[in-house]
Parts: sequence; structure tokens; C-alpha cells
Amino acid sequence: MNVEAQQAGAAALACSALSGETAHRFGAGLVGILHRPAQPAGQRVAVILINAGLVHRVGPFRGYVELARVFASQGYPVLRYDVGGLGDSEAARLGSVESRVTELKSAIELLEAQVGAARFVLGGICSGADDGFLLAGLEPRVVGLIMLDGPAHRAPGYWWRHILHKMMAPRELARSLRLRWAGRPPADDYREFPPRDEAIAQLGQLVARDVRLFFLHTAGNSHYINHRSQFFRNFGRVARASQVTMDMWRDCDHTFYLRRDRERLQQTLLAWLQREFAADPSPLAGRSG
Repeated sequence: MNVEAQQAGAAALACSALSGETAHRFGAGLVGILHRPAQPAGQRVAVILINAGLVHRVGPFRGYVELARVFASQGYPVLRYDVGGLGDSEAARLGSVESRVTELKSAIELLEAQVGAARFVLGGICSGADDGFLLAGLEPRVVGLIMLDGPAHRAPGYWWRHILHKMMAPRELARSLRLRWAGRPPADDYREFPPRDEAIAQLGQLVARDVRLFFLHTAGNSHYINHRSQFFRNFGRVARASQVTMDMWRDCDHTFYLRRDRERLQQTLLAWLQREFAADPSPLAGRSG
């Protein structure tokens, strides 16, 4: 690396530090970026963003970076880190669930030490939502959950809507059949949802703990959920609890590819955070270290 490149790199790191974004190595070889608020506010939760699929901590189309900066600008510390085996983090040495729990505890300990947080909002997109749903039930310090295209199960009405849609879109039907004949695995094979009864019980436990939950489904997951009513059929009565917020964006793809969709998501989630946690009783010390 030449001198000019080294100077440019040093300047970039300095700007990052001044803006409150610092890189950290913690736990068993984990790497993450901590976003500190420019003006740390009291009575705030800290947010933890979990990898979406195989995408590292920047998120699809840098969506996690943008989201973290919006949250931090309003007083919420954010940690976006790579789970074991993804991005810059070392491969996990433990079993899947055990390693994820250990990693989350390490992330929480980092936030406790760096910003004095005691309560946490967890989640992300796709597998980030799946992991968040599982981990929130195992970690009592989690008080909020962000579920972007998280788990869902097909209900009877799904198939009627699905068939009608395919009949109205013959090109899409033909493409689906070609992919199936070519042996491409269905989208369901890339994710593993808990059985419906377990998912209902898990949601019930979180609601009983007064965890605040934000569910958003997009058109990008229409292969398993294609209408708002399906969400309430999936989870039953507990889905209508006051702690649960649910929306469906039919004009948005799974990865929030369009800038307008990412900006809409940022403002929607910020409004939810401010509404649900404006009176959060645990202050942040705003420490650095």
C-alpha cells in the first residue's frame, strides 16, 4: 500500500471515529460496528442488527448501515455485527443455537460496556429475523424485536390467492415451472421455520414478557405469505396483542432494493422505536471505551 493510500485510510478511520462509528472485535472472534449517538439521550434502548442471509454486516444494499445511522441520529446506539462464519467473524465453534446465544450475549456485553445499555431491540431481514425470533425467547434483556420477512406458515387461503395470481401471470407461471423442472430447490429450502404450534407458543411467551414486536412482510416473500390476514391466521389471537405491530408492503421486494423502500423502512422503524420505547426506564450512560 502506498503512502497516499495509507493516509487516505487513516483519514477515513478518523472520520468514522469522529462520527461515532467504531469497529470492535469481541467475543469468540466476532467483528462488528458500533454506532454511537452524536448526543446520547437517556431512556433509550440499544439496537442489534443480525446478518441477513449470507450478507455481511452492511446488510442488503447497505441497508443496515443506513438504518443504523438513522437510529443513531435520534439517540439510539446500534451494533451491527457478523455472526460466526460470516463476514469478518471467525467460524463458530459451537452448535448453531448455542453459538448464536453465546454471540448475542457477547454483543450485549459489548454494548453494556461501551454505552451502558441494559435493554435491547434485536432483529433484521430474512434469517436475521429468524434468528432474532429464536434468540429473543432465550435472552430476557431483549425488549423489542424487528422481524423483516420473518417466519410465517401457509394458511388455506394462501393457496387460492397463489393459484389465482399464477393464472393471471402466465409468464411467471412458466418461469416457475422451468425452474422446478431444472431441479432448482424451492425458496423454502433455504430457511427453516419453527413448526406453527411452536411459533405461536414463542410469540405468546414474548408477548407475556411485554416484548414489543414489529413484523413486516414484503412481496418478496409471496412464496409463503401473500396477504395480511394470513399472518393473523398463523399466530391466532396472540397476533392481535397490543405489543404486536404488523404490516405488509406489496410494492416492496425482499431486500429493499429501491432507495425509496429503504428510506420508508428507516422512517417506519424509527417511528415504531420512538412510540414503543420513548419511556424506556433504563438510561444510557453514554460511556466510551
